[in-house]
Amino acid sequence: MVTRIKDKEMRKAIRDVLSRKDGHFEGNYHTVISGKDTYIKADYSLNVADDGTFLGGIGIFEDISGRKKAEEALRLDESRLETLLKLNQITNRSLKEIANFVQEEAVRLTQSKMGYLAFLNEEGNVLTIYSWSRNVMTDCDVEEKKFDYLLESTGLWGEAVRQKRPIIVNDYLEPDPLKKGYPPGHIAMNRYMSVPILDGERVVGVAGVGNKKGPYDQADVRQLTLLMEGMWQIIEQKKVDDTLRKYAGELAQVNRELYKANVELSAANEELKSLDRMKDEFLSNVSHEFKTPLTSIQGYSQLISDGTLGSVNDQQKKAVDTVIRNSERLRKLVDSLLYISRAQAGKLTYSFSRVAIASIIDNSVQDLALQAEKKDITIRKDIGQDLPFIRGDRDKLIDVMVNLLDNAIKFTPAGGNIYVGASVDKDWLHIRISDSGIGIPKDKIENLFERFYQVDSSIRRRYGGTGLGLYICKMIVEDHKGKIWVESEEGEGSTFHVLLPLE
Repeated sequence: MVTRIKDKEMRKAIRDVLSRKDGHFEGNYHTVISGKDTYIKADYSLNVADDGTFLGGIGIFEDISGRKKAEEALRLDESRLETLLKLNQITNRSLKEIANFVQEEAVRLTQSKMGYLAFLNEEGNVLTIYSWSRNVMTDCDVEEKKFDYLLESTGLWGEAVRQKRPIIVNDYLEPDPLKKGYPPGHIAMNRYMSVPILDGERVVGVAGVGNKKGPYDQADVRQLTLLMEGMWQIIEQKKVDDTLRKYAGELAQVNRELYKANVELSAANEELKSLDRMKDEFLSNVSHEFKTPLTSIQGYSQLISDGTLGSVNDQQKKAVDTVIRNSERLRKLVDSLLYISRAQAGKLTYSFSRVAIASIIDNSVQDLALQAEKKDITIRKDIGQDLPFIRGDRDKLIDVMVNLLDNAIKFTPAGGNIYVGASVDKDWLHIRISDSGIGIPKDKIENLFERFYQVDSSIRRRYGGTGLGLYICKMIVEDHKGKIWVESEEGEGSTFHVLLPLE
């Protein structure tokens, strides 16, 4: 009887009883009668008569297949957690290494014999085999192992992608319209399962396993799905990390180039500053050198023109007056350059005191009265009564008024008019100088107070000037904590406004 029991452990348990010892068996038992395999637990004890005679043994059997399945499911869950932990520990590996690891774990966790991973291209029409389980590459004798497959030409293994859901086939030999067979030499299939790999709602690939000893079920689907989700998260994170590293490298390179350019720019800037200082020093020196001969030229020319050094005829007087006029223009240019060079060198000083704007305007108009008279230009003044005093440098404010009036006279045609007004505007003294001259184009106004700026070269040739007058005016007004601006319309004249804070 004992020899008919095929399981060695069961035979040993029974022989133990026959040898007058307790016997125990626990495991997968193949019954002789039904031919089925069942997990059982068997405990054998001695059967002894009262007089000590050995009568045999008593066996108690228990079907523990349910408990074994629960234990197996628990072990699989523990294995899955261990696998996910290992997966998170290899994130620094290459994508190929990660895919191969996940593929082998998918086969192990589902108790399968083979498996594969395939990814879908961006267009969603080509599946590319990315990873085979180890045994497939050795056991599969297909002559031409392809890696790229048109999705529409795939059979059962493409259904998980097309239907966006897991596919289970536990009897591969049964006819199925979705199956298109496999090429000669392929591993024989008896069971098959595949799940789509998802990125949100978008299918990005498929994972498949096959030839499990028992049927595939939802537990296997869960194992494979969770594993693929973990893998795809790592793949996406690696893509982000790789992109960040790439951009970080590019940014570092840009920063290096910017630093290099900044160094070069700083050097060039220092050189420009040096050149600018040399230019200012040159202008200052040249201007000073001009002052002495100019004074002599103007002084002697005036003596000749007045007849102090002897009588001159009309032609000679006309020539001398031309010299005086042009030397005066040159003197103004020299004075402007000296003014700018002192300001740039920080040597420009102010002497502030209580001043009356009416006196400053009267003196400025008087200085230019002859120039206006020669062009038959009428200057009208409208100065408010009892204007309050302001704190300012009298000489420099006269420079401002003379520059503005000189411009108005210069750009106003013969027979024109100039208006000079002053009044209190809240906490400011508001000075206005209007002319009926040629006006200024709208697009030129914003640059008008810049150094050496003139509206165009033809105006410079026709009216003269250096382009420094308004720049000097702006500098002086702002040093008095004031504001200056212009309103103008081409062909209709201009109005210059100056605001100076009340004392």
